[in-house]
Amino acid sequence: MKKFSLFIAAATLSASVFAQELPKPSPLGEVEQKVGLTEVEIEYSRPGVKDRDIFGDLVPYDKMWRTGANKATSISFSTDVKINGNELIAGDYSLFTIPGKETWQILFNTNLDQWGTGNYQDTEEALRISVKPEEYCFTETMTFTIDNVTDNSASICLKWAETSVCFDMEVEVDEMAEENIQNKINEIENAYGVYNTSARWYLEHGGDKAQALEWAKKSTSIKEEFWNLHTLALAQAANGKYKDAIATAEKSKAMATEAGYDSYISRNDEKIAEWKKMK
Repeated sequence: MKKFSLFIAAATLSASVFAQELPKPSPLGEVEQKVGLTEVEIEYSRPGVKDRDIFGDLVPYDKMWRTGANKATSISFSTDVKINGNELIAGDYSLFTIPGKETWQILFNTNLDQWGTGNYQDTEEALRISVKPEEYCFTETMTFTIDNVTDNSASICLKWAETSVCFDMEVEVDEMAEENIQNKINEIENAYGVYNTSARWYLEHGGDKAQALEWAKKSTSIKEEFWNLHTLALAQAANGKYKDAIATAEKSKAMATEAGYDSYISRNDEKIAEWKKMK
């Protein structure tokens, strides 16, 4: 029994000695981005060009590809989205592609446990779109990026070798923001910061101007700060009350000066000059 124990110990020591931490040929990559109120995450293995011809050779045209190395690339959306105008429900997807000289197909599949294309099932496919590849500056390591991010849209791009392939995503941020505003106002009574941010959202995204003014007044009635007074001035001006807006902006400027917030001093100066022309 003692000899057996010594054998196990020696085998364990041997395994630990020869186990090596070395760079992987296709290291794991991850990109995360919040688009409006939607979390987007992509996980993928990143092969390199390594002096090889990629598309049309290493990655054949018109054949399904797991879009990277090792396990198939995965992409997740925390809310429902539109992909190139097509509805896709919130969830996790494996991302397969079929590269072509003129057109690529991009496939969103609900089976995440795929390491190749042999077990791919069309019945597990949630969406398939076609996009056109574009020439791009040489990229040694395959890279996913989330570009052109706005409150309700972004471009998701694969870049490798001298090729870039992109698709657009859109989210219905206004409806989600409206729900969040109402929930938070109902949840936290007398939270002047919540009323202020709600008013700002309405003013910046074409919401009800009268409602924005009501919320801005509510915020400053609870507690006056230079930043929520500035919001109130904006709301007053949006409702055509320029005289009131100028007076409120002057008060905001005075408080910002005392607090040493130069950015709000200049913001108020700019708006006061603008509104004086509109009285």
